[in-house]
Amino acid sequence: MTTMMWLLIAVIILLMLMNIKLMLSVKKQQIDEEEPAEIHESMAEFVAQLEKENDELYDKLIAYIKDNELQLAERIERLEENLASDFEEAPQLASIETEKMLQLSKQGFSSKQIAKVLQVDYGKVELVVNMNNKQQGNFKEDEVL
Repeated sequence: MTTMMWLLIAVIILLMLMNIKLMLSVKKQQIDEEEPAEIHESMAEFVAQLEKENDELYDKLIAYIKDNELQLAERIERLEENLASDFEEAPQLASIETEKMLQLSKQGFSSKQIAKVLQVDYGKVELVVNMNNKQQGNFKEDEVL
């Protein structure tokens, strides 16, 4: 009888272990069924949060671009005003500089000397002097004709 008792105890223990295993697998299956729903819900929240942040960043970007466009428009306007005033002053400055070049050329200074004295490019002096010489040559030809 002792063997029978031990065998019976072993069967009972085996049945209890199988019952526990079955209960754990059912519990795990329930968790697995609940888990996708929770994952889906958390993913939906995450996507909604990302969309909200994306909209906020988009609005900030639009505001930044509009602000920069406004600043650039103002800068362009100022530059155009400065450019217009420079064009009004430039012919006077250029003509004064040209007159100085021509006077020094008439006094016998070379183009290199004129460039050093007036602190301008040698090529610019050469151009002004040569253009003046050609114009004077054209005037002389017109007088002869």
